[in-house]
Amino acid sequence: MPKISVIIPVYNCAKYLPMCLDSIIYQTYENLEIICINDGSKDNSGKILEQYAKKEPRMKIITQHNQGQSIARNKGIEAATGDYISFIDGDDWVSICLYQKFAKKLKEIEQDIDIYMFNACDYYENPQKLYLSKIFNLKNWKQKQDQIYIFDDCMNPFTGNMSPCNKIYKTRFLKENKIKFTEGLIFEDQLFFLQTFIPAKAIFINNDALYMYRKQNSSSTMNSINKNVFDIFKIINKMESYLKKTDNYEEYKYAFFQHKYIQYSFLFFKTPLIHRARFYDEMKARLMLCEQENFELDICERLVNYDIYQDILKLNWFDFYQKYKNRRK
Repeated sequence: MPKISVIIPVYNCAKYLPMCLDSIIYQTYENLEIICINDGSKDNSGKILEQYAKKEPRMKIITQHNQGQSIARNKGIEAATGDYISFIDGDDWVSICLYQKFAKKLKEIEQDIDIYMFNACDYYENPQKLYLSKIFNLKNWKQKQDQIYIFDDCMNPFTGNMSPCNKIYKTRFLKENKIKFTEGLIFEDQLFFLQTFIPAKAIFINNDALYMYRKQNSSSTMNSINKNVFDIFKIINKMESYLKKTDNYEEYKYAFFQHKYIQYSFLFFKTPLIHRARFYDEMKARLMLCEQENFELDICERLVNYDIYQDILKLNWFDFYQKYKNRRK
């Protein structure tokens, strides 16, 4: 009966917060502590948390001035007393059997799991529809009878979802490796993903969709980015530095190169028009530096969407936009 600390950063999501909290409180598994960090919400989120906390003894509220999701999550990690940690965003929700399935699997395999990963659905409000989102594909992982993996078992490690929300982490694993979210930057999930998956000795993959991501919510990070979209370049730098420190760079440099140009081009279309030309110039300059890595051309040409990289180098921002805008819809 491991204790699970559920960490929920909350910022201006009063409309969706009750559904999120209900999906945790009514879990079929009861040994939970629910840590909610009110990150300076200006709507009724704080009042909703207080109302729930009066009725739910497992619930703890931490209040802070608006400092961002990373600081909120880090405070949750510091406050956690559970054996395992689960991150839920305040506008999403989970299957009520999520933690029961996790605890059952722990009992079955009779060994610790550093990271328990599961699939998710995307929920769209207009119109109301739930889509199964294969945020990772088991075909990208080596076939194993016991379903216990390490990072090297993933044949395409930078594809799929890097969010911590579709994962459960062993608390001791995070604290012994001193893993926290990078504060002051968005896209911090990508670095956290790398810092957790590379040292993990036991990753279990459940193909069931147990997490529901709410899309088209204007308060979410991906729908509210502005000039801080440039944070991606700082995060990619930190990821590259981390890879090199762990002696994994040579093995993964082609996959990471692919991640760069796909990630940059995706975010180019998310960048506000006023910043788009500058973002394009920045990503072009950074990708030009990749030519100094002495990549083998025959390997690069086999990479997914390698044509995007080539077009970034030869086109200006407007021509690139015109060529790819329909592919991004």
